[in-house]
Amino acid sequence: MLLMIITASGTLALSVGWVARSKDKEGLYTWTAALSLQTLGFVLLSLRYQIPDFFSILVANTALSASRSLFIAAIAQFQQRRIPSVLFWGPPLVLAFTFSWLMHDFAARVVVSGVINIFQVLMALIILMSREYAITGRGKHLMVCGLGIMVATLTVRTLSMVMLPDTTLSMMEQNPVQALAFLVAFGSLILVSNGFVLMSKERADEHIRLIAMKDRLTGTWNRIRLEEAALMEMARLDRYGHPVSLIMADIDHFKEINDHFGHATGDQILKEFCAVTQSCIRTTDLLGRWGGEEFLVLLPNSGFSSTARIAERIRSTLEQYELAEGLRITASFGFAVCQSTDTWDSWLDRADKALYRAKSAGRNRVETESLQPDANTADHPDTHLVPLVWRKAYASDNGHIDTQHRALFENVNTLLNSIKDNRPKQELAQLIGALVAEIRQHFEEEEQLFRAAEYPDSERHCELHHHLVTRGIQLTERFEKGQVGAGELFHYLAYEVVAQHMLIEDRKFFSLPATLSI
Repeated sequence: MLLMIITASGTLALSVGWVARSKDKEGLYTWTAALSLQTLGFVLLSLRYQIPDFFSILVANTALSASRSLFIAAIAQFQQRRIPSVLFWGPPLVLAFTFSWLMHDFAARVVVSGVINIFQVLMALIILMSREYAITGRGKHLMVCGLGIMVATLTVRTLSMVMLPDTTLSMMEQNPVQALAFLVAFGSLILVSNGFVLMSKERADEHIRLIAMKDRLTGTWNRIRLEEAALMEMARLDRYGHPVSLIMADIDHFKEINDHFGHATGDQILKEFCAVTQSCIRTTDLLGRWGGEEFLVLLPNSGFSSTARIAERIRSTLEQYELAEGLRITASFGFAVCQSTDTWDSWLDRADKALYRAKSAGRNRVETESLQPDANTADHPDTHLVPLVWRKAYASDNGHIDTQHRALFENVNTLLNSIKDNRPKQELAQLIGALVAEIRQHFEEEEQLFRAAEYPDSERHCELHHHLVTRGIQLTERFEKGQVGAGELFHYLAYEVVAQHMLIEDRKFFSLPATLSI
């Protein structure tokens, strides 16, 4: 068993050292040194009775303890953290000092080395599983498994020596406990070393994945990462009702800048645009380059009003910003709030159309996807929830439909005032239930209008109605259970169901004959 351990340690030292032949940023060279020192320690142990006890006992066990300190140091290096020197030097020095007094007491040496080794392995486990320096992946699981088995076996061996001191008389004597100790040392060595190498590989793979998701020029996210993050936020919207918005930005007259000042200046402008934008958004928001001089900003937990403020903040800051050589630039912005019925393509398309309107209207401005709730948030600086304001432009040619739409606006604002007044949850639930019932009744009467007019898009529109009502009922139930907040539920009912659906989807049938009755 000793020969197997020596062979495995030496082979692993060569293998890990070969893997770590490039720059050592993950502690692989330290792990190689630990394996090499462990190999030396077991070689000296195997030469017991053939060389002086000083080497086969004192030096061998000190080397093994020092190798465990190096294993701990390697894990700390992988986590890019520092460990106290006492944890590194303390155990080997304590073991060396103690063993120098116990050269002729095998049982005492087993107990002392067992306690020190258990302490070191536990320290490795604690450092590895630290939440402050979180590590994930299969490599960590292998290491935890190996270290856990090692702790259990060392504990059994140490306790057996304390309780039955006469069962083991020699390090080289064959007995079940000794055989188990060597077998576990062999198996755990394989597990922890393979686990450490796998952790390094997993981190390298993650680094490559992140590089593949970054734009090389600006350092912002690219299309792959933006789409991945957007889909995750859409899933959160669907599950929890948290709003999410998208801003699409385009630097004005960028081609002319490139043609006049050169591509080097153009590249610098792209970088500085990203720096300005990053300074205006929150740490939870994601900025990415969509292509050329077009950029996207993904804003989790942001509805219409907060997104409008952020987009305007970026626009005004950029307008006032002076670049190198005294250059100034502007940009156009379009944004869209995600709806629960959106796909990624439809959401992106609405933001793109808003950007097109901003550019068509003269550039250096912020536009949204369509008519929206009142964007004037000056009276509501402390909340992302703003009232809906009815405008003449929202009216259709059907008086009954317009009456219902205006009633929905009023009832939504009643709910908003109750939320701001911190009314009891039971009262809010009653208002929400009445609003959902009113929305359902409104949808049913609209569908009668579709059938009477033989509206060609009625089937799809009815499916949207069903989805919106079903989700409204689900969110209401979750609100009553305390799983969704009043703000998230209000955002869904007010902005997505009432405002956005009415101002985007309903406007498509406003051209139906006004003489049709319901």
